[in-house]
Amino acid sequence: MAGKPSDRCLVLLLAAGLALVIYWPVFVSNRLPGGELSDTVHQGYPFLSYTASSLAEGRIPHWNPYIYCGIPFFSSFSAPVFYPVRGLLLLAAGPEASVRFIWPVQAFIAALSAWLFLGSLGVSRGGRMVGTIAFAAGAWANTLFYAGHTSKMVSWSFLPLLLYACERWWGTRRAWFLFVGGFCLGMQALSSHPQMLLYSVLAATVWLAWRFLERPGVRNALVAASGVAAMTLLGMGLGAVQMLPGYNFSRTSTRGEDLSLSQSASYSMPPEETLAMAFPHLFGYRHGFPDSEAGGGPVYWGRLGLRLSSEFTGVSVLLLAAVALLSRRTHRGMALGAVALLGLLVSWGGYTPLYGILYDIVPVFRKLRAPHMAAFLTTSGISLLAGPGFDSVVSGVRAGRCWKPIAAWGALCLVLFAFCRPILSSAQAGWWRRAGASPSAFPELVDRRVDLASGDFLRAAAVSACMAVIVFAVSRKRIGPGSACLMVSAVAAFELVPLDRDFQVYLPQTRMEDLHPEPEGLREAVGGGRIFPGGNQFVPFGIRSVTGYHAARTQAVDAMLAGISSGGFTDVRSTAFTVLVDGGMVATYDDLARRIASDSTAPALPPELTVPMPRAFMPGAWVQEGDPSAFGLPPEVVSTVSGDPGIPQPVGGRGSAEIARDAPELVEIAVESGEPGLLVLADTWHPRWAVRVDGAETPLLRANGWMRAVAVPAGRHTVCFSYDTSDFSTGLLLSAVSAFLTTVAAAFELASRRRRKSGASAA
Repeated sequence: MAGKPSDRCLVLLLAAGLALVIYWPVFVSNRLPGGELSDTVHQGYPFLSYTASSLAEGRIPHWNPYIYCGIPFFSSFSAPVFYPVRGLLLLAAGPEASVRFIWPVQAFIAALSAWLFLGSLGVSRGGRMVGTIAFAAGAWANTLFYAGHTSKMVSWSFLPLLLYACERWWGTRRAWFLFVGGFCLGMQALSSHPQMLLYSVLAATVWLAWRFLERPGVRNALVAASGVAAMTLLGMGLGAVQMLPGYNFSRTSTRGEDLSLSQSASYSMPPEETLAMAFPHLFGYRHGFPDSEAGGGPVYWGRLGLRLSSEFTGVSVLLLAAVALLSRRTHRGMALGAVALLGLLVSWGGYTPLYGILYDIVPVFRKLRAPHMAAFLTTSGISLLAGPGFDSVVSGVRAGRCWKPIAAWGALCLVLFAFCRPILSSAQAGWWRRAGASPSAFPELVDRRVDLASGDFLRAAAVSACMAVIVFAVSRKRIGPGSACLMVSAVAAFELVPLDRDFQVYLPQTRMEDLHPEPEGLREAVGGGRIFPGGNQFVPFGIRSVTGYHAARTQAVDAMLAGISSGGFTDVRSTAFTVLVDGGMVATYDDLARRIASDSTAPALPPELTVPMPRAFMPGAWVQEGDPSAFGLPPEVVSTVSGDPGIPQPVGGRGSAEIARDAPELVEIAVESGEPGLLVLADTWHPRWAVRVDGAETPLLRANGWMRAVAVPAGRHTVCFSYDTSDFSTGLLLSAVSAFLTTVAAAFELASRRRRKSGASAA
């Protein structure tokens, strides 16, 4: 790390101290991180467990056969093991440690990232310390602990380092900084959150565009444009092992077709909720979790229906950011302001015309939703502005003029505190109208919301008073920059860290085995079939489920889910389920069939429906997709096919099909039939599955809307369904080449620095 040895020691101690202070409960608690309804519990732990077991077997988990009758896994950004921090934690210490310790590690990286960036702007040591604390302890990423969204935190932690690379590239034209920027984007790509990656590229574009506007010219335009392009290409190359399979997955996912503008703009941040940056409880508190309710209703009462973290930046940080923007000491503060403004406008989404323009001219915006996530650019920009803002204060240029507006702001907050009860009580009327109730029906809930916001106003007044006193003391030279730095840092930390800790929810369990205990005898009862409906909790035990929870699904999975939700018993049976789980009731298929047969009011089951449908079978007949003659018939009797299998209709009995090998990415089936027929495998169809009959590649067909099928000739044959991972192999090669080039560039940079240092010593 560049800089004086004393600076290097200071930032390492500061980064480590922040990580320990913010995440101290992680180190001293044996309980598992995550709320009862968080993604950590419902997706993170089961998926990490499956990833760990796959890696232990020496393979990458490309396909998850345990939910949705099968779904792409690695390509759906479910196993970001190539992000070094997550991968090393997973391999060295297991899934629990990966979930637990990625948070303090990323906070440490965020602090180093912020320190380097602020140094590139010429911010003083004290300003860098204040800005680093403001960023690394900022609420936007640290409160994601609540929902378990680690990939967002990873992307956030590299944003300042990306801006550092942009600034240094602009100032030096040294190619090394293109590799630094590419490394940041590559880490974001490997962390598996493409939307955050897009916003970061936009931030880099705005930063270099602003620097170009300061010094326009053809050459500088080329420098700015080539910088963004090179960093993006290097980043995509480094992250290709994840991004290339992910791109192919997206083409067949539920977002394979463009979202409508209203769908894309869903979960926009209402402009008024931006006030949460100063008053985190103004619209109540967290949304969608049991601890966010009071009196039977949600404490949160805003319009953003997906509030799982906080945009709180701290009043002290906001005040310093305002000083930086009003100061003329550096125009680069305005560049940070432009990044923050971009994030704000995008996060407001459908509430402004800008998002519609982006939707029209930037194709990737048609694949995304939840634009409120762009607020991380705003909170990051404001937090980093605290550094230059502190320098403006202690320089003495603006200190004498700043303390009065700060004190006036504090007085306004005190007035709001005094009158917040009537103001906020009446402001909730719109929420109650949308909820179809009256506030008079839940007075304790209204009071709870008012009490939460009252504390915000009082705290803001107290913090503003402290800041005014510090700035006044600096202007009168009663305290020096060092003392002011410590005092401002303490105020910011006391604002931010308690809120960060408040989102650190833990489960009562201490081990993953306790969180998801294996149901006794269930594996044997399921056999080679599936649980209906099932869920992610059965993944660690290798038990297949019909349904589950996943942030993204393929179109074939949606077709399967639509069929079982709108169809009858025959459609549900077509999932090859063998055990029904309904609330607390667990019944085998045989038990269910006997129960239906004993019901005198229900029609008798046809013979085919008295036994579970096998996963692999040869139907008695087939018809083209859309033919109504197959409606309501079991797939073994008549299956629909999406294309022409090129074989005549069978006239004899059904052939036999038996699964001989059953691995996630390879299913081998022994088939025997007296005439050509159709083999159907009741696993989810996906275009990357290939099929071979006796080693010869054969066209893969889609049967019954979502199953895999293949035409087989008469006789005995071995049919092998295998998952095509060539895009992963290609991506891995691109990532390896990019990593090699980055390593070579780092070696040249290190050697160059040693030569410069030796030359300076000799001189």
